[in-house]
Amino acid sequence: MAQFDELQQLWQRQPMPPGDAAALSHAFRRYGRRHDLIYLGKTIVIACQLIFLVSILRHRPLALFGACLADFSAILFMISDWRTQRAIARLNFAAPSVAFLRSALARLHAQRNPFRSPEFRITMGGVWIGCNLIVASRWARMTLSDALLAHALMSATPFAGYAFGRWIRGKRFEKECRPLIERLDRVLEIMEADRV
Repeated sequence: MAQFDELQQLWQRQPMPPGDAAALSHAFRRYGRRHDLIYLGKTIVIACQLIFLVSILRHRPLALFGACLADFSAILFMISDWRTQRAIARLNFAAPSVAFLRSALARLHAQRNPFRSPEFRITMGGVWIGCNLIVASRWARMTLSDALLAHALMSATPFAGYAFGRWIRGKRFEKECRPLIERLDRVLEIMEADRV
């Protein structure tokens, strides 16, 4: 227990430049509000898509199952990513330490490519299977060459979406996370200089 008390005292003694804590907290709250709006928009789009697909595919159970599987897989990833974003936005800068700032920087850098998580792999699998089930529901009405072409196109769709998502995430990272990373780097440099 003595080690914990000693660590707590060291953490509390590390000064942060005045005003920086409030400014960083405000910047991260703004970051969180922006992401809440983005995810609200994504939720509305997925809900509308699901309603549309259910109304169109209600008489084709295999296609309906595939569409629901693809949408619910996307919802899983969206919820996971949203929770990560909210955790970053709620960081408390009241009394940060060097380790705290490094942890915050690592979390922000991880936002560049969130597509390495297990949730994303599940999402890609669900979307891929769902897309192919939609095509499989029409096999009886297709020639073999049309069926193969349709499966090739539907199999490529999730990967095209992945490439587009990475491009969008890269743009968002540079616009939203890069300024926060630069601010945290400056504060970290000041705090490390004060420690020496």
